[in-house]
Amino acid sequence: MRARARTGFTLVELLVGVVLGSFLILVTYQVLTTNSRIYAVSNAQIQGRQMLRAGMDVLFGELREISSESGDLVGMQDDELTIRAQRAFGLVCAVDYTVSPPTLAVFSQGPDFEAGDSVFVFHDNEPESALDDEWFVGVATAVNATTTCGSSPGQTLTVPMVGATAAATPPDSVRNGAPVRGFDIFTYGQYEIEGEPYLGRQLRGASSPDPLVGPLQESGGVAFRYLDAMGAVTTVDSLVAQIEVTLRYRSEVLDFGGELVSDSILVRVYLRN
Repeated sequence: MRARARTGFTLVELLVGVVLGSFLILVTYQVLTTNSRIYAVSNAQIQGRQMLRAGMDVLFGELREISSESGDLVGMQDDELTIRAQRAFGLVCAVDYTVSPPTLAVFSQGPDFEAGDSVFVFHDNEPESALDDEWFVGVATAVNATTTCGSSPGQTLTVPMVGATAAATPPDSVRNGAPVRGFDIFTYGQYEIEGEPYLGRQLRGASSPDPLVGPLQESGGVAFRYLDAMGAVTTVDSLVAQIEVTLRYRSEVLDFGGELVSDSILVRVYLRN
């Protein structure tokens, strides 16, 4: 009698299949886990570097425009600095000393002046001598935006300190073509914003800082060093020729060594002076 053809798998074959299948699943899981971790680490590194570069771009653009010799470096500490940053610029096209306080008609080069702006006004005084030229600082108490300078639109600034100066100097101490600078005073440093350490900027008189980039490393995320023209550390603001800025980033992602992903950037900025 002919034997029936065998169908199905033996127990040994099933066990071998289960073992091989489990091995393939384990290998696939490990590959996926490794790839996911590589992606997380790479993404944290890229985000950190982009954040550090963005923060350094802001600081570099601000610091290279200030002059410590002119008093733009208002305060200097290891973890924050306060600067006087130009925000508006114009050229005088007319001066009216017949009103009190005097007014300056200004042709703006960039952002308009606003009432309450802190401003510098250049006083030429005796035109044949450069020894009595001065910058006077004050506040524009009012701004009229309907003025024209020739055929170009301009603004009329009411600046009380011009009148006080003119009383002790020739009445034409502010001349046509004199530059006028509007500025704000900012403090840059590390601030805790919504529980995270950020590079922030706070306008003098403001109740809270504006976040710029972050989160940074909790301790020492922002650091400044102040150097003179020879590269030596100085604590005298008027001697500062370079500012060394360091930003440090630390992620919550662990790298393959079990350490938190971190990075830093250091830039030395030469001031305008």
